[in-house]
Amino acid sequence: MSLKRELIYIDEKDETDRIAQYSYKGDKICIVFKNGNKEFFYNKTRARIVRTAVSSDKAFNVFNYLKEIADTVGLKTEEGSNILARSYDSISEITKDCVLAGFLNSSLSATSVSTTNPDFFPFGFNLSQRNSVNIAFSNNLSVIEGPPGTGKTQTILNIIANAVLNGQSVAVVSSNNSATKNVYEKLEKYGIEFIAALLGNSQNKKDFIDSQREIPDLSQFNLSDNEKANLKEKATTLVTHLSENLDKKNELALLKLQLENIETEYKHFKKTYKDNAEKTVEFKRNITAEKILQFWIIIETFTNRRKEVGFIKRLIFRLKYGIKDKSFYTNSLGEIIFICQSKYYPTKISELTERIELLETSLRNFAFDNKMKEYTQTSMQLLKAELCKKYNKQKREPYTISELRYKSDEFIKDYPVIMSTTYSLRQSLSDKISYDYVIIDESSQVDLATGALALSCAKRAVIVGDIKQLPNVVDAEMQEKTDLVFNSYKLQKPYRYSNHSLLSSILELFPNVPKTLLREHYRCHPKIIEFCNKKFYDNQLIVHTEYTDKRQPLLVYKTVQGNHARERMNQRQIDIIKQEIISKEKLENVDLGIVTPYRNQTNALQRTFQGTSIKADTVDKFQGRENEVIILSTVDNEISEFTDNPNRLNVAVSRAVEQLILVVNGNDNESDNNISDLIKYIEYNNFSIVQSELNSIFDLLYKGYEEERAKIIRKSGNVSAFDSENLMFGLIKQVLSEDIFSKYDVLLHFPIRQLIKDFSRLDEKEVKYASNSLTHLDFLIYNKLGKFPVLGLEVDGFEFHKDGTKQADRDKMKDRILEKYDFPILRFRTNESNEKEKLTNKLNELQKHKIEFGRTANSGLAQ
Repeated sequence: MSLKRELIYIDEKDETDRIAQYSYKGDKICIVFKNGNKEFFYNKTRARIVRTAVSSDKAFNVFNYLKEIADTVGLKTEEGSNILARSYDSISEITKDCVLAGFLNSSLSATSVSTTNPDFFPFGFNLSQRNSVNIAFSNNLSVIEGPPGTGKTQTILNIIANAVLNGQSVAVVSSNNSATKNVYEKLEKYGIEFIAALLGNSQNKKDFIDSQREIPDLSQFNLSDNEKANLKEKATTLVTHLSENLDKKNELALLKLQLENIETEYKHFKKTYKDNAEKTVEFKRNITAEKILQFWIIIETFTNRRKEVGFIKRLIFRLKYGIKDKSFYTNSLGEIIFICQSKYYPTKISELTERIELLETSLRNFAFDNKMKEYTQTSMQLLKAELCKKYNKQKREPYTISELRYKSDEFIKDYPVIMSTTYSLRQSLSDKISYDYVIIDESSQVDLATGALALSCAKRAVIVGDIKQLPNVVDAEMQEKTDLVFNSYKLQKPYRYSNHSLLSSILELFPNVPKTLLREHYRCHPKIIEFCNKKFYDNQLIVHTEYTDKRQPLLVYKTVQGNHARERMNQRQIDIIKQEIISKEKLENVDLGIVTPYRNQTNALQRTFQGTSIKADTVDKFQGRENEVIILSTVDNEISEFTDNPNRLNVAVSRAVEQLILVVNGNDNESDNNISDLIKYIEYNNFSIVQSELNSIFDLLYKGYEEERAKIIRKSGNVSAFDSENLMFGLIKQVLSEDIFSKYDVLLHFPIRQLIKDFSRLDEKEVKYASNSLTHLDFLIYNKLGKFPVLGLEVDGFEFHKDGTKQADRDKMKDRILEKYDFPILRFRTNESNEKEKLTNKLNELQKHKIEFGRTANSGLAQ
């Protein structure tokens, strides 16, 4: 069947198939029909030409490319027929108002007007989910980014509920049946599965036909108009109050995480500076953490200007900060700063604890859980009342297989929710059917050819997925074949089949597509998901799970040294799991899953634990699943690129609800990779960091210091009094925002004395310079997962730092000191250029050489 690039209507009837050619003659349209050569002339009031989605050469080219890709990759039937190619061949028309039109033309169509009540969530909601549902009903195309454990299914169910209430049809599709069945089972749980039909391939359709049931008795859900009005008013009031308290719940979750992190950092701080513990001073009883930081900055400023703290200032400081002890000011600046730092932690902890208790009391008084339950019950009652109105007293006639196609319009009224794979959606009902909404779940695993096919019958589409999880797999052979096709069409990169899922393609084609990140997380122990949050999600997740001491949430087991991996199988790791980990960690009767990158290791694990309840599979197969405890067997003697893939690691870690156990080879390995980041994160949180001559980076302390310092320096929010440093700070943050450098963060004006733990390598002059509290690095880039230093950056003013000046001599000494500890430093002169390229190249070099400065045996830097 040929694809119509234009539609020709005569007297409002589509005559495209009968027409051989047309042309414009003056103010008339000349048409030649296929059954003759005679020309017929029509006024434009009688005949009109309608453009389709593929009227432009560009869109037509993209469609032909996808069609050829379908022919290359499609599944074959036993008779050798290509199902996917056949589906593309069946497309005779793509209207301009379907979502595929925008995809083929790489342009978003105009925004639609919302047709739903934006505050109707019968399956419950949080703030992100509420926002994502509203955006879905206000746009023809929207994206919902759903990190692990953030309630994607709940969001999809609420979209379905609103669409059905509006009398609209919905198709829910994914690359496999398990995701859609999960949605169906949730509808079944609430007793409204009768609105949905599980269709798709031939077997699914047969199963549906065989299991058709009559509409259940809905009379019990019938409500009078007055009862409906009262319930709607109640639901509206509840959703307003709940939203206010959801803000509080999110703040509470963030504060709990902040408290846990600052308590962990305080333990490291006390462990590092235990010898200085007796140095203290009495501050004002109700002093705030913010005031302590302000005092630190003011004292530092005084010293920097070589001023003494005179009588008047001491009196002011006594009134403002409560410091009565005159001898306090005889301490060195470094000792005063240490006293401030020591006081800051317990004060901040106390403030956070107080605010947490206040929020918990407020939420307890509001009875949040009961109110949310009341709201969902009320909303579900309203939904069922509308379904009662639609279906009650109707007798649903059973359909035959053939009727699914030629009675599609009737069927969709009976079953407004269709569930299928992306592959089979067009085969479920008539080719002419367009769904008001097509929701594509797990879209990072949906390939371009099947994804585009699903978009071809969507008036609106909601793309649900997570770009940080595993994409669809294209093997090397298929990559080569599809790349040949792609290269022959000269298309934009987002259309390349071999390295794009539907989700990644849409995000690249439409960088401004309306999208929502589901932020609230409800699955993993906070310590487990916090790794993913810091490593992959730029700290955007709000973790609502509770801290428990039921199990130690993070553990690393290392085998003895040796090359134990053979052909992607590691028997030594299997032995340590079976003989040591399961008994030692008391895992005999828990919900345990073992994940591994490789199929060979999976097969060996499944043989080992055959007959037990232990589930073992590849990480890829575990996507979408969860277990109380997850053991990650890495297999490799030296971690491979496949094992270290960030998406694969993100999926593996986020399967664990209560405990994650990482099993690695015990070979000495200083590789700078994602697995090593996880190990360092676990070591930091378990206080088992390998000692070195560099200190841990107390970033929560210094982030607070930076914030207060910026307020004092300038109200505009600059981080430094020097424009050159402000510009560099912005550039550093820009570079570190790239995924490859997401493990890093930056601190401003970091003291050398806080960096170096052991001064024994320095001579007397160097010790004096390095121990001065005012000697600092302009910027310190550090690994935020293991809290260790990575790279120092200096911004050198041309005049102030030029050769022969006192500052130039200090620069050389600073370089010399850091060189003794093998710690890299990068200098930028204000009269030079290409700073971004230089910084990027340096960070790439550090990663390429796989050297983690500050963690090698002879480095001497603080961790």
